[in-house]
Amino acid sequence: MAKRTTPVPDPDEVDQSLVHVAEMLLSDYFFDPDNEQVYKRKLSDGRRTGDGTTELERQTIELADGACELRIEALKTWTQFRVTLSHPAFAATVDGSWSFEIEELRQTRVSRTGETNIIETATDALIEELDDAGMDDEEFADLMAALDDDDDDVPLIGDDPSEPPAATPLDRNRVKAIAKRIARGAHADVNLEDRGWLEQTPQTLPVITEALVSAASATKRDDDLVLAYQSMLALQLEFVRYRQDRGWDWADDMLEAFGERLIALGDQVAIPQDDWFMMCSALTQARVPVSKSLQMALADAGFKPEEDLGPPEQMLETLRGFMDELSKMVSSPFEVIHSLQTAGAMLPSMLRQFMATELALSPHAVLRDAVPIMLLDDDAEVRQGASAALEQTARPDTMSPDALRRAIVVRNWIPAADRPPLDAMVRKARLGGVETGAWPRAIPDLEFYASTIDGSGAQSLLVASRAGKKGFFGGLLVRHGTGVVDTWADPDVSRGKIAKLMREAQMSAPHARVDKAFVDTLVQHGIGTAVDRNAVPPPMLLDMAELLGGTEWKDRRLDIKAEADRMFELLDPHDRSPEGIAEGFARGLAWMAEDDVFTSWYEDGPRVQQALAKLPRTDQAAMAEAVMNEILPDKRTEWAERFLMMALWLQATGEARQRGRAPDVVLVAHALVEDEPLEAVPIMAVIAAQTVRATLLGAW
Repeated sequence: MAKRTTPVPDPDEVDQSLVHVAEMLLSDYFFDPDNEQVYKRKLSDGRRTGDGTTELERQTIELADGACELRIEALKTWTQFRVTLSHPAFAATVDGSWSFEIEELRQTRVSRTGETNIIETATDALIEELDDAGMDDEEFADLMAALDDDDDDVPLIGDDPSEPPAATPLDRNRVKAIAKRIARGAHADVNLEDRGWLEQTPQTLPVITEALVSAASATKRDDDLVLAYQSMLALQLEFVRYRQDRGWDWADDMLEAFGERLIALGDQVAIPQDDWFMMCSALTQARVPVSKSLQMALADAGFKPEEDLGPPEQMLETLRGFMDELSKMVSSPFEVIHSLQTAGAMLPSMLRQFMATELALSPHAVLRDAVPIMLLDDDAEVRQGASAALEQTARPDTMSPDALRRAIVVRNWIPAADRPPLDAMVRKARLGGVETGAWPRAIPDLEFYASTIDGSGAQSLLVASRAGKKGFFGGLLVRHGTGVVDTWADPDVSRGKIAKLMREAQMSAPHARVDKAFVDTLVQHGIGTAVDRNAVPPPMLLDMAELLGGTEWKDRRLDIKAEADRMFELLDPHDRSPEGIAEGFARGLAWMAEDDVFTSWYEDGPRVQQALAKLPRTDQAAMAEAVMNEILPDKRTEWAERFLMMALWLQATGEARQRGRAPDVVLVAHALVEDEPLEAVPIMAVIAAQTVRATLLGAW
C-alpha cells in the first residue's frame, strides 16, 4: 500500500513576509562584493571542521515591542542559507537556496512559533527598518574608499576617454539595489538620486539588460522586479541616446549592441514574448533612432508565421485580425496610434505604409480616422503612404469631417516636400462633399506652467485644469534646436495628485506660470524647428492641440535675429546705450553665474574633448580660451536662440523678479545675433569655464 503523504501547505502572507525579510538581509549582506569571498572562505573552513552551520552576520533591531535579533547562517551546501529571527514574543527561521544572480531565495522552508498577529506586525516593522536603513560612518568610509579605488578606471582629459569604463561590481550591485527599491515601492519609478547616478554610468545599460533577462526568465518570477528593470532600461536607453545625439561613437556602438541582443533574444525565445515586446518598446519610449535594417530584424525575430501559410498571407491575416481586435479596445484614433507606437521598433516603414492603407480601408471608423495622424510618422515614405491612402478614401462615406480637419491641420506641420499630395487629397475631399469638422472645445480653466531651459536645451510645459474633483494634467517637452519631442496627457486626475505632480516637477526644474500666448509661441517655434530639419512633431501633439485649443498652431519658427532685435528695441534707451549694455552684462553676470539654470549650460561631446585633450589638465585658463576660440564661435546661433527663448520665458512669467531679469538676457541674445566678439559677452566666458569643468569631471 502506498504511503500517504501530507501535502505541504501554501505559504501564508506572514511566511511570505518572513521570506522577504530574509531576502533583504541576504541582499544587503552580499551588496558588498567582499562578503561573497568571506562566505566562500567560512563555508570552506566549516566543511573542514565539520560544523553544520556557519554564522555570517548578526544584528539587532529595536522594535516597538522589543529587540529582534537577526542572524544569517551558511549551511553546508553551497548557496544554502538560514536566516533566524529571535524576538521575546516569537521565533522564526527561513531556510532556502540563494540566487546570487537575481537576488532571490528559492526552495524556502519557514518555521515559526508565536502569535501570527505579533509576527506580522514585527515583520512589517523590520521591512520598513531595513528598507530605510542607511550606512553608518564606517560603512560610508568603506564605500568611499571603494569608489576611490575605482578612480583609475574613470577617464579624464588626456587619458584617451573614448568610451565609459566597463561596469564594476559596485555598479552591478547598485543596479540591483535600485531595482529592488523600485519593486518594493508603490510606483515603478526611479528617484532623482538614482536617475542622476544612472545618467553618469551609461556603462550599466548591458548590466540592466541582462538583469532584466534573468528576472524575466526566473522560475520564481517577481513581476514587480521585472517592471522595475523595464523602467530602468527605458531610462538608461534615453540617457545613452543623449550621448548619441552629442556625437559619441561609443553610444552608437552601445545602442547597436543592445539591438543585436534584442534580435538574439527574439530568435531564441529566451524570455516571455510580452517581456521581449516591452524591451523593444523601450527603444521607442527612449526615442532611440531605429534603422530600417534593425526594424526588419526585430520584426523577423518577433513575428514568426505559421508553417502552413505563406508569409504574405500570414501577415495579412494576422494584421487584419489584429486590427479587428484593436478596434474593439480603443475609443479614439489617438489610442490607435499609441498602440502602433508601442510596437514602433518592430514595425518597418514598409509595413507601416501597408498598415496605413489597411486602416484607411477598414470598416471601423475609429481605425480610418487614425490615418491622418500617420501623416506625422517619422518616416517620409510612411507619410507619403498615408497621403495616398487618404486620397483613395476621400469620400463622405469613408472620410469623416474630423479626419479631414486633422489632415488640414497636419498639412502645416510636415516638410514642404510632403505637402503637394496632401493638398491634392484635400481638394478631392472637398470637391467630393466631405465636410470639414469643427474643432472640439478646449478643456476649460487651463493653467500653463513652463520650466526653465536645461543644459541640453530642453524645456517642459505642464498643463493643468482643476475645475472639479477630477481634473486634467498633461504636458509637452521641447528641445530647442530639435522641436517638440514628447507629449503626455491624463484627463482623469484628482486635484490632490495634480498638486503632488506639480511639486515633484518643481523639484526637478523651476516652473513658472505663463500665459497661453507664450505656449502658442513655444509650440509653434518647436513645430517650425522640426519642419526646417525635414522632420515632424510627435503624432500626439495633434491630440494636445485639440485638448488645449491650439487651433492656430502652425510651423512658425521664430526668426531669432529679428526677434532679438525687436526685444532689444523695446528696452529703455539707456539700457540700449553702450553704458547701459555694460551695466546689463555686469548685472546679468552677477545672477546668472549663481543661478542653477545657467550653471547647467555648457558644451560637451567628442569635439570638445578633442579640442581640450591637447592641453594640460592643470591649465584650465588655456582650456577655457580654447572653448571660446574653437567651440563657441560655431555655436553662437544656438546660444542666441537659447538666451532668446529664456528671455521670452522670463517676460511671460507672472513673477516680477523674473520679469525684471529679462532685459539682461535680451542683451546677451542681441549681442550674439549682432556678431559681437564673444569676449565682449561676459556670460560666454562663464559658459566656457563650465564646459571645461564638466569635461574634466566626466569626459563622456
